[in-house]
Amino acid sequence: MGETMAKRTRDETRKLLLDVGIRLLYERGIHLGVTHIRLSDVVAAAGLTTGAAYRCWENQDAFYRDLAAAALLNREKMPVDDTIARIAPLVADGAPLAEVVRAGAEANLHRYPEDTAYLTKIALRVCGPANDEMAEATQLRFRTSIDSYAGMYSEMLGVFGRRMRHPYTVRDLALSLTALSEGFAVQAMSGTDHPRLERTDQAPGVGSDWTLFACGAEAIIDHFTEPIPHRD
Repeated sequence: MGETMAKRTRDETRKLLLDVGIRLLYERGIHLGVTHIRLSDVVAAAGLTTGAAYRCWENQDAFYRDLAAAALLNREKMPVDDTIARIAPLVADGAPLAEVVRAGAEANLHRYPEDTAYLTKIALRVCGPANDEMAEATQLRFRTSIDSYAGMYSEMLGVFGRRMRHPYTVRDLALSLTALSEGFAVQAMSGTDHPRLERTDQAPGVGSDWTLFACGAEAIIDHFTEPIPHRD
């Protein structure tokens, strides 16, 4: 079953092994770092030889370094994708802003162990960058995520006739909501159940089952944004 390096370039082999390593990392769940993913296991899962792997990395530590960075930068699915998929039909149907916030927060509530991929990235970031490559990967991943959310929020402000309240920017909004989301994600990793509330203060068209995350998001949006004044 094992394939030789003659069929792949060194870069192709390296990418294959990192992809398999990321898959095993997500399958095995959250640990402190990536050291529970042995290169020998990755090689076996990829159907390659040990010699092929060690043409890509000089030792196990070098593999760990690249695997952690690759896992952080993996864009198989961005968190914003789940949010957009959940709220797009509501926006198209003219749902109230509160219902969009409630549903969007629900979609962006990352649970353990169901959402292993996202929570693994959070765990790697919480561990802190061990070297310059990890630090760069962490910052790039974070900037990419914030930019994607900021773009979505800008569109939503236009749809619902709102604007940022001075002195806040849409990036401030994205940073604050992301911090709230990631904080609840860390709580999920500790085994804490996310609080839910039954709200009877909502207008028609808005559900009564709210996550605490949605309540917090609603408060931030209300404070950071304001209706655009009508011009006669």
